[in-house]
Amino acid sequence: MKSDESFEREVRASLRASAAGPAPDELLARIGAIPSREPSPRAGVRGLRSVARLAVNLAAAAVVVIAVAALIVSRNGGNLPAGGQPTGSGSVATPGASAATPTASAASSATAPSAAIAAPSATPPAASTSPAPPATPSASTSLLGLSPASVTFVSPDDGWVLGTGTCSSAPCAAIARTADGGRTWAKVSAPHASIVPGGGQGAPGISGLRFADARNGWAFGPDLWATHDGGATWARLTIPGLPADAAIFALASAHGTVHAVVLDGQDYRVASSPVGADDFRLGPVRVAVGAGPVPAVQLVLSGAAGWMIENDRTVVGGARLVNGAWVAWQPPCADVVGPAFLAASSSTELAAACDVGLWGTSTGDHLYLSHDGGSTFVESGAAVPLQMAAQVASASQSVIVVGGSDATGAVLVATFDGGRTWAVVAHLGAVAIADLGFTTATQGVVITASANGTASLLMTRDGGRTWRAVGSTGG
Repeated sequence: MKSDESFEREVRASLRASAAGPAPDELLARIGAIPSREPSPRAGVRGLRSVARLAVNLAAAAVVVIAVAALIVSRNGGNLPAGGQPTGSGSVATPGASAATPTASAASSATAPSAAIAAPSATPPAASTSPAPPATPSASTSLLGLSPASVTFVSPDDGWVLGTGTCSSAPCAAIARTADGGRTWAKVSAPHASIVPGGGQGAPGISGLRFADARNGWAFGPDLWATHDGGATWARLTIPGLPADAAIFALASAHGTVHAVVLDGQDYRVASSPVGADDFRLGPVRVAVGAGPVPAVQLVLSGAAGWMIENDRTVVGGARLVNGAWVAWQPPCADVVGPAFLAASSSTELAAACDVGLWGTSTGDHLYLSHDGGSTFVESGAAVPLQMAAQVASASQSVIVVGGSDATGAVLVATFDGGRTWAVVAHLGAVAIADLGFTTATQGVVITASANGTASLLMTRDGGRTWRAVGSTGG
């Protein structure tokens, strides 16, 4: 029998080969039905094939990881080998920006940072192994038959969900609104557009929804629509200086301004507009599309501060919002040979979950914290107990929730002491995770979607300790 070390080397080699090869058409069809957190690039970037197919290639490799991890657990007497297993993004959780609108906060430092990372000085304590409560549905709430794809809240009470509804017996975009924190919902008008998984991959439509307040909102990914009357009417927008079909990859609003990440040739750029006007202007900063097959963009705002980060297998580059202007920024984990996922609880407090060594020698998922608006990051506490981290949300400096996968499937893990200890707070099963974020220090949201079209909106009202489904449907 081969040694554990030899076996693990073969597994890693097999996974890298799986990520590079084409996925079966049946798997492409199933994964294509899963809504993404943020839109992926359209076909044609750097002459690639459909990015959807390339993304699924990595997803297929990540699906293998869960089964392989279980096998390695059994070989090692129930304990994962040090460092965990390398996985591809997209199988259980799709990377993307923070979901809910954070509480407004002071402006960040005006100095463009270098984002250096320092290692912790002490050995972190072991992660908690307490059993996690299941995420249980609530029978008193309903999303009116809507299958959710994206969620946005502007206060603890006021929120909207975008998803697939039925118009004249055909699927179409639909929006439900709540005015009581998700306890009851009412349908409102939606753009005349299709819901497109993964940002559309060349097909017109929308996949994300963000509101700045009760009147101003945007549906996006890849198309861009705006409302300034609370959703009563919607208008299709174009951004001056870009082709009419330029794709929107991420969008968020805060501090009276809406920002959208767009693809301009081979570069990502940020276009900004006052929330009450359709006056998008492109900023000068450009972040080049990476050399990998699956570029993904996150846009995170808090008050007057903001951050944009691009992963393409590894961290490629980023930009930072300083004094109302986007400037070049070196994101965290640029040298860890893996992606980073960012969240902010204020203009100075950031959390980054990084898959360290994902495409090299994996050492698992690690949390890095910044207390100076992203100028520097320091590794904090115990390793995140996941095989793959691909979502992160920060309710406060101490409370951070990371979505990803372990040997059981998709899970949410949380720390309530700034990363010193971790616990699994929700077992989600074989689903994708989207729009994980906090509206307040106690209220948060997440959307899960399975390959068969079933989607659910879950909420926490106790700072991430328990999560309950607001509504679910079968697609």
